[in-house]
Amino acid sequence: MTEVVRTSERVQDLLDLLAKGDQAGVERVAKEISVMEGKADDAKNVARSKMPVRLLMPVDRRDVLKLISEIDAIADCAEDVGVLLTIRPLTVSEEMKPFLNLFIERVLETIQEAAKLIDLIDDLVESGFAGPPAERVLEQAAILNRAEHEADKIQDRCAKVLFKEEDTMAPAAVFMWTKVLNKIGDMANHAENVGDQFRLFVAG
Repeated sequence: MTEVVRTSERVQDLLDLLAKGDQAGVERVAKEISVMEGKADDAKNVARSKMPVRLLMPVDRRDVLKLISEIDAIADCAEDVGVLLTIRPLTVSEEMKPFLNLFIERVLETIQEAAKLIDLIDDLVESGFAGPPAERVLEQAAILNRAEHEADKIQDRCAKVLFKEEDTMAPAAVFMWTKVLNKIGDMANHAENVGDQFRLFVAG
């Protein structure tokens, strides 16, 4: 999760450079994000390799693997944003800039809330997935859910600005912007899924 948070935070740098019209900077940071995503993949593979296969675990092994996949998917989406922004240079309108900046802020806040859940996992395991640690997990999952909802609302604002300006943009630019916004939003969606997996742990 630490590697995923680091990777995701670079998307802010990516969008700042995009807003400045620094395409060379965008391509440089996109490459750096790809390298960081590779480190997140390495951490994922280590976690999977250390997971018991035949020994009994306090939760279903498939649920733990699903949790790892959702965490990894956040970094995958961050890398995808970088790739998309190197395929076709895009410009950020003055009206879009504040909404785009707020959007990535909300998405990164959502990912930070997911990271707080991961920090609770040791206490949750020690408590046998019950008691006060389980209650704290459910409370944090609710906070995470609200953060993702806020990110969704800002994504809708970005989409409205985009389609308000579509008559002045090339169709390919509108298409690419739609994909970029969706990928950024997917980062928050996968973070929210981390909370859903924790709810499964507690419910199970």
